[in-house]
Amino acid sequence: EPGVPSTGEMPPTAAADQLRRRAGALHGTAAALQQLTALGLHLLAGPETWVGPSPQSCLQDLCTRRNLLLAEADALEAEARRFRRVADEIDAQAATASGVQ
Repeated sequence: EPGVPSTGEMPPTAAADQLRRRAGALHGTAAALQQLTALGLHLLAGPETWVGPSPQSCLQDLCTRRNLLLAEADALEAEARRFRRVADEIDAQAATASGVQ
């Protein structure tokens, strides 16, 4: 499948296991992004904490960056789900090929 890391000439079960491990790593990275302390910086930005010409610009920039981080975390989660789906498909195909239902 396009975009799925190559598993080379691995047996199907090993390939599915590798995809599940990679999915787990992506999920862990997404969870770490979602828990960054930096995601709350926008709550500390405002006219009372800002010294300079544009506190609103700073706040908007922080909010934009927060949204980008959260969007990347969502993308990692989606990719992890896709890897798990492909792993399940590999297992199902292997089971069908071996006559196991």
